[in-house]
Amino acid sequence: MATPQQLSREAIDEFKAIYKDEFGELLSDDEVQEIALRLLRFFGILTKATPDETDAKATTPAERH
Repeated sequence: MATPQQLSREAIDEFKAIYKDEFGELLSDDEVQEIALRLLRFFGILTKATPDETDAKATTPAERH
């Protein structure tokens, strides 16, 4: 799944509320866009399988090569 270029109004408002609850700071819409999109890109990187992980999921030795 590709990272969106821009967050929806609902996503911005939800992120603002979560951030305020956790850190006690109110962010501007621009700050939310930057922080949330960076976070989404970061999680996108973490969830991509590496070649070693893909090989390990194969069930037989023939499927691993």
